Amino acid sequence: MTREKAMAALEHFCSFPLSTSQGVLAEFAKLPRAIARFDGDKHNFVYVPGTREDRVLLIAHADTVWDTFYDKGYFEQTLKKTVTDEGVVYVGTDPSCGIGADDRAGCAMLWLLRESGHSLLITDGEERGQIGAHYIREHAPELFDELNRHRYMIQLDRRGKSDYKVYHLPVSREFLSFVERATGYQDAGRLARTDIVALCRDVCGVNLSIGYYDEHKPEERLVFEDWYHTLTLVEGMLAGEQCHYPLAPADREGEA
Repeated sequence: MTREKAMAALEHFCSFPLSTSQGVLAEFAKLPRAIARFDGDKHNFVYVPGTREDRVLLIAHADTVWDTFYDKGYFEQTLKKTVTDEGVVYVGTDPSCGIGADDRAGCAMLWLLRESGHSLLITDGEERGQIGAHYIREHAPELFDELNRHRYMIQLDRRGKSDYKVYHLPVSREFLSFVERATGYQDAGRLARTDIVALCRDVCGVNLSIGYYDEHKPEERLVFEDWYHTLTLVEGMLAGEQCHYPLAPADREGEA
Protein backbone atom coordinates (compact mmCIF):
# COMPACT_ATOMS: atom_id res chain seq x y z
CA MET A 1 0.00 0.00 0.00
CA THR A 2 1.60 3.28 -1.03
CA ARG A 3 1.72 6.12 1.46
CA GLU A 4 -0.08 8.40 -0.98
CA LYS A 5 -3.01 6.02 -1.47
CA ALA A 6 -3.23 5.34 2.25
CA MET A 7 -3.13 9.02 3.17
CA ALA A 8 -5.84 9.87 0.65
CA ALA A 9 -8.17 7.22 2.11
CA LEU A 10 -7.47 8.35 5.66
CA GLU A 11 -8.23 11.97 4.85
CA HIS A 12 -11.38 10.95 2.99
CA PHE A 13 -12.87 9.02 5.90
CA CYS A 14 -11.87 11.66 8.43
CA SER A 15 -13.72 14.24 6.32
CA PHE A 16 -17.16 12.67 6.91
CA PRO A 17 -19.34 14.62 9.38
CA LEU A 18 -18.67 13.60 12.96
CA SER A 19 -22.31 14.02 13.96
CA THR A 20 -23.60 11.00 12.07
CA SER A 21 -22.37 7.56 11.06
CA GLN A 22 -24.53 7.41 7.95
CA GLY A 23 -21.99 8.69 5.43
CA VAL A 24 -19.37 6.12 6.40
CA LEU A 25 -21.88 3.27 6.44
CA ALA A 26 -23.27 4.31 3.05
CA GLU A 27 -19.78 4.29 1.56
CA PHE A 28 -19.23 0.66 2.54
CA ALA A 29 -22.76 -0.31 1.54
CA LYS A 30 -21.84 0.45 -2.09
CA LEU A 31 -19.34 -2.41 -2.16
CA PRO A 32 -20.21 -5.66 -3.98
CA ARG A 33 -21.80 -8.31 -1.71
CA ALA A 34 -22.42 -5.75 1.05
CA ILE A 35 -25.20 -6.56 3.52
CA ALA A 36 -26.42 -3.38 5.21
CA ARG A 37 -28.87 -2.38 7.92
CA PHE A 38 -29.89 1.26 8.45
CA ASP A 39 -32.56 2.34 10.93
CA GLY A 40 -31.19 5.32 12.82
CA ASP A 41 -31.15 3.69 16.25
CA LYS A 42 -27.48 2.57 16.24
CA HIS A 43 -28.42 -1.01 15.36
CA ASN A 44 -26.80 -0.26 12.01
CA PHE A 45 -24.03 -2.23 10.36
CA VAL A 46 -22.50 -3.08 7.01
CA TYR A 47 -21.05 -6.55 6.49
CA VAL A 48 -19.02 -7.36 3.39
CA PRO A 49 -18.21 -11.09 3.26
CA GLY A 50 -14.74 -11.99 2.07
CA THR A 51 -13.92 -14.31 -0.79
CA ARG A 52 -11.13 -16.37 0.79
CA GLU A 53 -11.90 -19.71 2.37
CA ASP A 54 -9.55 -18.86 5.25
CA ARG A 55 -10.94 -15.39 5.75
CA VAL A 56 -10.47 -13.15 8.77
CA LEU A 57 -13.08 -10.65 9.98
CA LEU A 58 -11.89 -7.02 10.10
CA ILE A 59 -13.93 -4.66 12.30
CA ALA A 60 -14.22 -0.89 12.76
CA HIS A 61 -17.03 1.39 13.92
CA ALA A 62 -18.58 4.28 12.01
CA ASP A 63 -19.84 6.34 14.95
CA THR A 64 -17.78 8.87 16.88
CA VAL A 65 -18.20 10.17 20.41
CA TRP A 66 -19.37 13.44 18.81
CA ASP A 67 -22.46 11.79 17.28
CA THR A 68 -25.77 13.66 17.70
CA PHE A 69 -27.34 10.37 18.78
CA TYR A 70 -25.37 10.76 22.00
CA ASP A 71 -25.24 14.55 22.32
CA LYS A 72 -27.42 17.24 20.80
CA GLY A 73 -24.56 19.45 19.69
CA TYR A 74 -23.82 19.42 15.95
CA PHE A 75 -20.10 19.02 15.37
CA GLU A 76 -18.20 19.51 12.15
CA GLN A 77 -14.45 19.45 11.89
CA THR A 78 -11.78 20.34 9.37
CA LEU A 79 -8.51 18.43 9.43
CA LYS A 80 -5.25 20.28 9.68
CA LYS A 81 -2.08 18.49 8.61
CA THR A 82 1.03 19.44 10.51
CA VAL A 83 4.59 18.11 10.42
CA THR A 84 6.35 17.45 13.72
CA ASP A 85 9.18 15.25 14.91
CA GLU A 86 6.58 12.42 14.87
CA GLY A 87 6.02 12.98 11.14
CA VAL A 88 2.66 13.98 9.68
CA VAL A 89 0.13 14.67 12.43
CA TYR A 90 -3.57 15.41 11.92
CA VAL A 91 -5.41 17.72 14.30
CA GLY A 92 -8.64 19.69 14.04
CA THR A 93 -9.25 23.38 13.44
CA ASP A 94 -12.42 23.51 15.58
CA PRO A 95 -11.51 23.61 19.30
CA SER A 96 -14.97 22.37 20.35
CA CYS A 97 -14.43 18.76 19.22
CA GLY A 98 -11.91 16.16 18.17
CA ILE A 99 -11.28 14.74 14.69
CA GLY A 100 -13.14 11.44 15.07
CA ALA A 101 -10.08 9.29 14.35
CA ASP A 102 -11.69 6.96 16.87
CA ASP A 103 -12.76 5.21 14.71
CA ARG A 104 -12.77 6.82 11.29
CA ALA A 105 -9.08 5.89 11.08
CA GLY A 106 -10.06 2.24 11.49
CA CYS A 107 -12.76 2.59 8.83
CA ALA A 108 -10.14 3.96 6.42
CA MET A 109 -7.99 0.87 7.06
CA LEU A 110 -10.91 -1.45 6.28
CA TRP A 111 -11.55 0.44 3.07
CA LEU A 112 -7.94 0.02 1.99
CA LEU A 113 -8.15 -3.72 2.79
CA ARG A 114 -11.46 -4.26 1.01
CA GLU A 115 -9.83 -6.23 -1.83
CA SER A 116 -7.78 -8.48 0.48
CA GLY A 117 -10.30 -11.34 0.30
CA HIS A 118 -11.10 -10.93 4.00
CA SER A 119 -14.44 -9.85 5.44
CA LEU A 120 -15.35 -6.36 6.66
CA LEU A 121 -17.78 -5.41 9.42
CA ILE A 122 -18.54 -1.75 10.11
CA THR A 123 -20.64 -1.32 13.22
CA ASP A 124 -22.52 1.57 14.80
CA GLY A 125 -22.98 2.56 18.42
CA GLU A 126 -19.66 1.27 19.73
CA GLU A 127 -19.09 4.45 21.72
CA ARG A 128 -22.14 3.88 23.94
CA GLY A 129 -21.96 0.20 24.81
CA GLN A 130 -21.39 -1.61 21.51
CA ILE A 131 -25.03 -1.13 20.48
CA GLY A 132 -24.70 -2.43 16.93
CA ALA A 133 -22.50 -5.38 17.91
CA HIS A 134 -24.98 -6.45 20.59
CA TYR A 135 -27.82 -6.11 18.10
CA ILE A 136 -26.08 -8.56 15.76
CA ARG A 137 -25.46 -10.97 18.63
CA GLU A 138 -29.03 -10.86 19.91
CA HIS A 139 -31.17 -10.28 16.82
CA ALA A 140 -29.24 -11.49 13.76
CA PRO A 141 -28.31 -15.07 14.71
CA GLU A 142 -27.46 -16.24 11.18
CA LEU A 143 -25.05 -13.36 10.67
CA PHE A 144 -23.61 -13.80 14.17
CA ASP A 145 -22.95 -17.47 13.40
CA GLU A 146 -21.28 -16.52 10.12
CA LEU A 147 -19.01 -13.99 11.83
CA ASN A 148 -17.85 -16.70 14.21
CA ARG A 149 -16.94 -19.01 11.33
CA HIS A 150 -14.03 -16.74 10.44
CA ARG A 151 -10.49 -17.77 11.37
CA TYR A 152 -10.32 -14.93 13.92
CA MET A 153 -11.24 -11.23 14.23
CA ILE A 154 -9.14 -8.05 14.12
CA GLN A 155 -10.65 -4.81 15.34
CA LEU A 156 -8.85 -1.63 14.28
CA ASP A 157 -9.89 0.77 17.02
CA ARG A 158 -7.19 1.22 19.63
CA ARG A 159 -5.29 4.29 20.78
CA GLY A 160 -1.52 4.54 20.61
CA LYS A 161 1.01 2.94 18.33
CA SER A 162 2.26 -0.33 19.75
CA ASP A 163 -0.24 -2.22 21.86
CA TYR A 164 -3.13 -4.63 21.58
CA LYS A 165 -6.05 -5.68 23.74
CA VAL A 166 -8.06 -8.87 23.95
CA TYR A 167 -10.01 -7.64 26.98
CA HIS A 168 -11.53 -10.53 28.97
CA LEU A 169 -11.91 -12.82 25.99
CA PRO A 170 -10.50 -16.27 26.81
CA VAL A 171 -8.11 -16.31 23.87
CA SER A 172 -5.51 -19.02 23.50
CA ARG A 173 -1.80 -18.65 24.17
CA GLU A 174 -1.27 -19.59 20.52
CA PHE A 175 -3.32 -16.60 19.41
CA LEU A 176 -1.49 -14.20 21.70
CA SER A 177 1.84 -15.52 20.42
CA PHE A 178 0.66 -15.08 16.84
CA VAL A 179 -0.40 -11.45 17.45
CA GLU A 180 2.84 -10.57 19.22
CA ARG A 181 5.01 -12.21 16.57
CA ALA A 182 3.12 -10.53 13.73
CA THR A 183 3.03 -7.05 15.24
CA GLY A 184 5.61 -6.72 18.00
CA TYR A 185 2.87 -4.99 20.04
CA GLN A 186 2.36 -5.43 23.78
CA ASP A 187 -0.72 -6.45 25.76
CA ALA A 188 -2.36 -3.31 27.20
CA GLY A 189 -4.43 -5.14 29.80
CA ARG A 190 -7.93 -6.51 30.15
CA LEU A 191 -10.00 -3.52 31.30
CA ALA A 192 -12.85 -1.97 29.26
CA ARG A 193 -14.90 -3.45 26.41
CA THR A 194 -15.35 -2.99 22.69
CA ASP A 195 -17.13 -4.67 19.78
CA ILE A 196 -15.05 -7.87 19.71
CA VAL A 197 -16.12 -8.62 23.29
CA ALA A 198 -19.71 -8.89 22.07
CA LEU A 199 -18.92 -10.50 18.72
CA CYS A 200 -16.36 -13.19 19.60
CA ARG A 201 -18.26 -16.29 20.70
CA ASP A 202 -16.29 -19.06 19.00
CA VAL A 203 -13.12 -17.40 17.69
CA CYS A 204 -10.39 -15.21 19.11
CA GLY A 205 -10.25 -11.49 18.51
CA VAL A 206 -7.81 -8.64 19.06
CA ASN A 207 -7.94 -4.85 18.94
CA LEU A 208 -4.82 -3.12 17.57
CA SER A 209 -3.37 0.38 18.03
CA ILE A 210 -3.99 2.60 15.02
CA GLY A 211 -2.19 5.82 15.87
CA TYR A 212 -4.72 8.17 17.44
CA TYR A 213 -4.24 9.91 20.77
CA ASP A 214 -6.37 11.94 23.23
CA GLU A 215 -9.54 10.39 21.83
CA HIS A 216 -12.87 11.85 22.97
CA LYS A 217 -11.16 15.19 23.60
CA PRO A 218 -10.96 18.35 21.46
CA GLU A 219 -7.17 17.92 21.30
CA GLU A 220 -7.46 14.49 19.64
CA ARG A 221 -4.71 13.87 17.09
CA LEU A 222 -3.65 11.17 14.67
CA VAL A 223 -0.03 10.38 13.87
CA PHE A 224 0.07 9.18 10.29
CA GLU A 225 3.26 7.15 10.68
CA ASP A 226 1.79 5.16 13.58
CA TRP A 227 -1.45 4.56 11.66
CA TYR A 228 0.40 3.55 8.49
CA HIS A 229 2.67 1.20 10.45
CA THR A 230 -0.32 -0.77 11.74
CA LEU A 231 -1.87 -0.82 8.27
CA THR A 232 1.25 -2.40 6.78
CA LEU A 233 1.50 -4.89 9.65
CA VAL A 234 -2.11 -5.99 9.15
CA GLU A 235 -1.53 -6.33 5.42
CA GLY A 236 1.31 -8.71 6.21
CA MET A 237 -0.75 -10.65 8.76
CA LEU A 238 -3.52 -11.19 6.22
CA ALA A 239 -1.41 -12.09 3.21
CA GLY A 240 -0.53 -15.69 4.02
CA GLU A 241 -2.56 -18.75 4.93
CA GLN A 242 -4.65 -18.08 8.02
CA CYS A 243 -4.87 -20.41 10.99
CA HIS A 244 -8.07 -20.93 12.93
CA TYR A 245 -7.92 -19.63 16.51
CA PRO A 246 -10.93 -20.82 18.56
CA LEU A 247 -11.80 -19.33 21.92
CA ALA A 248 -11.46 -21.49 25.01
CA PRO A 249 -14.77 -23.34 25.46
CA ALA A 250 -15.46 -22.22 29.05
CA ASP A 251 -16.22 -18.85 30.67
CA ARG A 252 -16.52 -16.86 27.46
CA GLU A 253 -16.65 -13.19 28.39
CA GLY A 254 -18.72 -12.37 25.32
CA GLU A 255 -21.63 -14.24 26.89
CA ALA A 256 -21.98 -11.53 29.53
